[in-house]
Amino acid sequence: MPETVKTEVLYQTSIDDRYPACNLHDGDEKTFWISTGMFPQEVLLKLNCTSANVTKIRTWSYHIKKLVIEKCTEAQPVKFDKIVETELSDKAGAMQIESFAINQTMGPDVKYLKIHIASGWDDFVSMHSIIVEGDITP
Repeated sequence: MPETVKTEVLYQTSIDDRYPACNLHDGDEKTFWISTGMFPQEVLLKLNCTSANVTKIRTWSYHIKKLVIEKCTEAQPVKFDKIVETELSDKAGAMQIESFAINQTMGPDVKYLKIHIASGWDDFVSMHSIIVEGDITP
């Protein structure tokens, strides 16, 4: 049965000490990671388990236009394969709440996820939460 997969941030392209990327997995929608302007922006997440069969990824954000999520099944985060590519609609100031079902052939043995924000509806974007669900390999 799928469960929430804990993650940790290894890298982010924008750094603002007031809005760190670790806010993505603190469970509080009021905290967030914010970009510092320019695109693309990326966040690299490590799954806190040996690997997982990822079945769903949920995101809460503002002003993201094009979002790509990639997976890595290698021991080190060097080779990534695209598992989500989508253009989000502009919610005119409302939060973008998205849920992406991951195809069974794309989700097994995931060790890392790269969140790639290719463009935004505004100069700055924020991501408030990302929840990864799947079957965990301890």
